[in-house]
Amino acid sequence: MINISNISLGLILGSGVDLDENLISSKEILMEDNNGIHNKVVYTCYLNGSGLLVFKGRQHFYEGHSFQSLTSGITLASEMGVKNILITNAAGGLNGNFEEGDLMLINSHINFVDKINHKRTSFPYSKDLKNKFLNVSNKMKVKVHEGVYGYYPGPAYETCGEIRYQKKIGLDAAGMSTIPEVYAARELGINVIAVSVITNLLRENKPQQTSHDEVLLIANKASEKLNSVLPGFVSELN
Repeated sequence: MINISNISLGLILGSGVDLDENLISSKEILMEDNNGIHNKVVYTCYLNGSGLLVFKGRQHFYEGHSFQSLTSGITLASEMGVKNILITNAAGGLNGNFEEGDLMLINSHINFVDKINHKRTSFPYSKDLKNKFLNVSNKMKVKVHEGVYGYYPGPAYETCGEIRYQKKIGLDAAGMSTIPEVYAARELGINVIAVSVITNLLRENKPQQTSHDEVLLIANKASEKLNSVLPGFVSELN
């Protein structure tokens, strides 16, 4: 069993994003929940000798959950003394330079969900964690974009008009999660960064009919890039 004082990082895995079982040891499941659209598992493990608190799967506003329910994982992480959190999600790519399976480090966001009642901060993302993640990514030769994330309630995918609008206002990617967790983490004094896995390309002239299964497949494949960065990133936290 992991001593909670040894947990270096909280890790939230978005749709289809997974942690390579070959990288971890001493996995201990704390909770499993198969209700709702997404299966959810919370567990602790070791990666390169460092403790991790991992949340696989999450709840969403479009499932009818409250802000408190969406951020319950962040509350648990805080109670366990976690000081750093990396949040991931599956997102549609708006930037013309993006390809399916790319990683985008969120450097800012636009919130289109009016149900979040929280204390806002202009700069919720940790500059220190961001630099550590980018430095390790460069060493591992993993290309990581930076960009602006648009947060929507979902669950529908974008129309051509919405894609055109999102590009006009400067969004690089769009998704249906992450921002409640980001704000909850900052309110609790936890350092946080967020990474989007680009699972589908949003092109107004070439609309794609993307299925949830396709999103999961691409996110799972892109997880290889994230897994190549995580060991070095965790080591940088110690």
